[in-house]
Amino acid sequence: MSYWDTSALAKLYVAEPDSALFEQKSATEGQAPVTARVTLLEMRRVAFRKEAEGFLQPLFAETILRRLAAHVQAGGVRVVESDLAVMAEFDGIMAGCYRRTPPLPVRTLDALHLASARAVGQSEIVATDARLREAALFLGFSLFPI
Repeated sequence: MSYWDTSALAKLYVAEPDSALFEQKSATEGQAPVTARVTLLEMRRVAFRKEAEGFLQPLFAETILRRLAAHVQAGGVRVVESDLAVMAEFDGIMAGCYRRTPPLPVRTLDALHLASARAVGQSEIVATDARLREAALFLGFSLFPI
């Protein structure tokens, strides 16, 4: 099973040059993408930013967000809540990254994504964000795309 951060999940809802690769990954995996609750908030920023930059038609951000909400409701996207298990993983990730030599300055939301993945037993991170990928490798996750 794979954990999808916002950078990857967005490609299923907003057409980007490499979206087909992620659509194929989602279709062949046979299980719903797993992501953190914070992704639903980050997707709002993605949709409205893409609309403001002219990559989406005016007022299309809401359409994307409704589609995502429907997929979550139908079980097509599995959302991890930030519970005590996630918080414990988060603390361990922060300690491990910042106590590394040299320290790996993991960002708060990246650590939350990685903690969510760990808390529900995901071993692969689907992401395009370079800093999140670096931390994921350090923590022992496999990555997609390779």
